[in-house]
Amino acid sequence: MKIGKTLMAASALGIAFAGIAAPAASADTAAPVSAQSKHTASIKCTKPSGKKANYSWGDGATNVTVYFNNHCSHKVSAGIVLKDTDGAMSVQCMTTNGGTKGKKKFHIGLDHSVVRIQKGCKL
Repeated sequence: MKIGKTLMAASALGIAFAGIAAPAASADTAAPVSAQSKHTASIKCTKPSGKKANYSWGDGATNVTVYFNNHCSHKVSAGIVLKDTDGAMSVQCMTTNGGTKGKKKFHIGLDHSVVRIQKGCKL
């Protein structure tokens, strides 16, 4: 389309035409949706053998939402390990029932970040 190419060239040069809209940017030129990283962890089940409880979370500023999918036939206790800006470590506990999935929001404050998710709630 000749008009489309002309508009794109004019748009690239910073020229605007009254009453004519420039073409929309394509999906491959759009900015990323989020700069947050996604992290994952798994804890092996006692029963059934070979199954896991899976976790994922992003880098939150004051809150972190942990998503879980427990494929075990039993409860699983996971420790959400936090590190503050001074390097001190702490743990918040999350227990999920077997065969469940969902999410839980943790308030971690501005000076903490989630380092990992581990089996058990003791540091």
